[in-house]
Amino acid sequence: MKHIFAVQEETELLAYQSFLAAHKGRLEQYLDFLREEYAVTELPRAVVWTNAEAATRLLGDIPIPAYTNEFRTVFCPALETWKTIYLRQLDHIRSDEARNYYETRLSENHVLQILGHEFVHHSALFLDEFDAGYENGIWFEEGMCEYISRKYFLTDAEFDEEARINERLVELLRKQYGNHSLENFGAATYQGDYASIFFEYWRSFLAVQNIVKQFAGDIQAVFREYHLWGRSNSGKSLSVWFSQEK
Repeated sequence: MKHIFAVQEETELLAYQSFLAAHKGRLEQYLDFLREEYAVTELPRAVVWTNAEAATRLLGDIPIPAYTNEFRTVFCPALETWKTIYLRQLDHIRSDEARNYYETRLSENHVLQILGHEFVHHSALFLDEFDAGYENGIWFEEGMCEYISRKYFLTDAEFDEEARINERLVELLRKQYGNHSLENFGAATYQGDYASIFFEYWRSFLAVQNIVKQFAGDIQAVFREYHLWGRSNSGKSLSVWFSQEK
């Protein structure tokens, strides 16, 4: 992959180049891991390193500055940007635990995990054609991308702490957004505010984490079951198939 820097300020260019230089080896090892374990055979042609404004207003209209397709991955590697975005979840709810977590506990491991999430989307193990749109079971893909990238880039302690914060936020945000089906995850998700967007991501991650536990930690077995659902023509939604919903 090529690395392209879309910046307006020299300070941004130097910061993004420094981030890439510090983590390039680790990212390359991660991509090898995805190729070997998760059939990531075709990656985007380039990563576009840019700031949040350019990512969400100039290069695309997705409100999260991390997204991918077959041509390029657009990503903002600024830790402070992600702290600000995550804290916006708390605009209408109060959680001192979550606020302290996002203000003090995030590290470059978490930034790498966000980028790592985007690369998992390129796995041939997912049933839908990549970038073909949001179909039944997109929550599984988003949750699995989150799970795999977290397991790789976060320490065990970081993984557990992030999951605990996600559980707390889902509990609080459910009062505002309701206990609708996981299958509601789709294109309309990105028309909401940050809290409603991440509510769907965290629910999807927690559902996948629960499924992986049911399969004794065997992610490949989870994918085999997912493919069995895809071939079954049962009429069941994926969330019902995996017993995440009635």
